[in-house]
Amino acid sequence: MRLGFFGGSFNPPTNAHISLAKKALKTCNLDKVIFVPMGDSYKKKDLVPARHRYNMLKIICEEQEDLEVSDLEINIDKEMYAIDAFKIIENKYKLDDIYFIMGADNFVNITKWKESEILTKNYKYIVLDRESIDVDKYINDNENLKAHINQITIIKNEEYKMHSSTEFRNILKNNKTDDKNKLPCEVLEYIAINNLYKD
Repeated sequence: MRLGFFGGSFNPPTNAHISLAKKALKTCNLDKVIFVPMGDSYKKKDLVPARHRYNMLKIICEEQEDLEVSDLEINIDKEMYAIDAFKIIENKYKLDDIYFIMGADNFVNITKWKESEILTKNYKYIVLDRESIDVDKYINDNENLKAHINQITIIKNEEYKMHSSTEFRNILKNNKTDDKNKLPCEVLEYIAINNLYKD
């Protein structure tokens, strides 16, 4: 199978995340996209507990045959780097064709990550284009990445403007009803029931 692993905080998961996952499925002929929410060991402002972010993604994926969520990172009680998660996924899905999906804002920092040389040489990426970030220029300016351009697919995000989860947390805090339709209704219901993003 051709599998795309979409890592992130998903704090909260939005319609944009779903739209981009669907676009990756279609553009790259994937059989499935698997969301991989980061665990609680990751220190980030306003990050709700991993079990809530996992549950919200699970609710979204329940009725989607080609979308799934993994608890891979949230079940490990230590700080994980991208290379750690990639190796676990690689070992677990040895018979599958694996792609790692990430936003352009993360991808342009990949050469600064732990074991970056292995990351850039050994893995295949689907990069979600983002306004103000020129991914092509970044690749052309980086010889290590340029040598492996065949392992990178850039998806232009023209049809659906990518909003950050930070914007949505502010929407929820300020109770801006008109903008809430940018979040799946099941996620909104879960957030309300569990009293998330109030502070």
